[in-house]
Amino acid sequence: MRRRPTAPRPPPCNLGGLLDCIEEACAHAETVSGQAILNEIGQRSFGALLLLPAIIVVSPLSGIIGLPTVMAVIIVAICGQMLLGRREFWVPRAVTGRSVPCRRVHQALRFLRPPARLVDRVLKPRLILLTQGIGTRLIALACLLLALLMPPMEMVPFTTSIVAGVISVFALALASNDGLMALLGYGLSLALAGSLAGLFLF
Repeated sequence: MRRRPTAPRPPPCNLGGLLDCIEEACAHAETVSGQAILNEIGQRSFGALLLLPAIIVVSPLSGIIGLPTVMAVIIVAICGQMLLGRREFWVPRAVTGRSVPCRRVHQALRFLRPPARLVDRVLKPRLILLTQGIGTRLIALACLLLALLMPPMEMVPFTTSIVAGVISVFALALASNDGLMALLGYGLSLALAGSLAGLFLF
C-alpha cells in the first residue's frame, strides 16, 4: 500500500513555532546548516524567514565573530526580495552552506524559550493593513535599513542584538499579521535612530 504524501508543515506564525523548526533541524546532527533550517521553515513565509536571522543575532550566538554580519546579509537579501514582490525567498549558497554546532544552537534555544512564550501570548491578527500590501514593503524597507547598521556595530560586542531585536518585532508582525507589533517596531526604530544620532552629534 502506498503511503499518502504528508501535507507540508504550515510556516511558523509565532516565535515558538520558529524555535520548534530550528530544534527539529538539529534533532539528529552535531552541526546544522542554514539550508537545513530553511528547509524546515519553508521558503514562502517572509515573516518567519526574516525572524530567523534576527533571532540568531538576539541570542547568545551573536557572540560568534562574523555571525551578525552574515545574518545582516541574509536580512538584506530577504528584504530586497520582499521589496521586489517575490513570492519565494532565495539566499546565496555561500550563506546557507555555513554551519554551527548544534550544542550552541540548543543553548540559544534554552535562552529564547521563556521570552518566546511571553511574546506569543500577545500576538494576534489586528490592524492587518500595516502588514499587507504596501505595509509589507514599508516593513521590508525599515528592516533593510536596520540591517545595514549591523556590520559596523559588530565592532562593539552584542550591540547588534539591539538592532536585531527591532527587526524581530517587525518579523513577528509579518508572521502573525499583527499591525500593532509593526507600530511597535516603527516606534523602536525611531528611538534607536534618535539614540544613534545623539551619540554622533554630541
